[in-house]
Amino acid sequence: MNLDLDAIANRLEPRFGRAAHRWVGTLRQRLDDLVEQWELTLGDPLKSGNSSVVFRCVGPLGDAVLKLSPDSYAVREEVDMLRQFASSGRVPAVRESAKGAVLLEAIHPGTLVEKMPQPPTPPEYAAFLTDLHGAGDPAAAPRQLADWIDVLFNSATRRGADLSGSKRLRDDLFAVPTDTVLLHGDLHLGNVLSGGGRGLVAIDPMACAGDPCFDAVDYVLEGLDRAEMVRRRDELASAAGIDVGRLDAWCRVTAPIGATYVSNPVHSAELAAFGRGEY
Repeated sequence: MNLDLDAIANRLEPRFGRAAHRWVGTLRQRLDDLVEQWELTLGDPLKSGNSSVVFRCVGPLGDAVLKLSPDSYAVREEVDMLRQFASSGRVPAVRESAKGAVLLEAIHPGTLVEKMPQPPTPPEYAAFLTDLHGAGDPAAAPRQLADWIDVLFNSATRRGADLSGSKRLRDDLFAVPTDTVLLHGDLHLGNVLSGGGRGLVAIDPMACAGDPCFDAVDYVLEGLDRAEMVRRRDELASAAGIDVGRLDAWCRVTAPIGATYVSNPVHSAELAAFGRGEY
């Protein structure tokens, strides 16, 4: 395989610093070892972010995905949380794992929900959330929702977001007891795949324990305009049996965060307005 090691190192450097270059220097040998150990036929690399390298492959159980990262702790956490969610059938099965590496079941067709010509309906998404939240043990979560929200707030503040209203709403939500489930925690529609007859499948959890409404916010906020966001909010809450008022509040907490990520200025403005309750 023709790997551009310099490109990989440069992609990982913003996350891991110069250590990324040292890790990439061992990547070929690491791949050779895993191919032999797990009896793999390695395929093409897949697009990934600044924390890992991912490859298509075929193993003894068929099509698979091989993921490696310099952050072995994060890989271990991902493996543990995928196994927590496994009984839902809504995450890829873990085939093998080792320090800094995991072999996952490949999902077919595997289309990102954000790329689908027609998005899932609110009942389809509600069934997905219900299955996911019914599987894991919140006591196994590596963090609480409150801690994860602080991370998201700190990141958005560095990008210039005004979160004064979000923080007040966040405090109001945490002041009222509610159900606690094991949340995926990062369920934007780039982390949800079409699994064909299997339904929707989640990848890359940032699991935490908290309010089940939190995992629903991205589906709502990735509607194209405020009218679509409101429709998704109301229909999803009804189908999933979750409190529409709490879902609305969580959407308003996170909308200003989402606005700092969106490159489309119209959608960014719609998110900011939704966060202010302008619908």
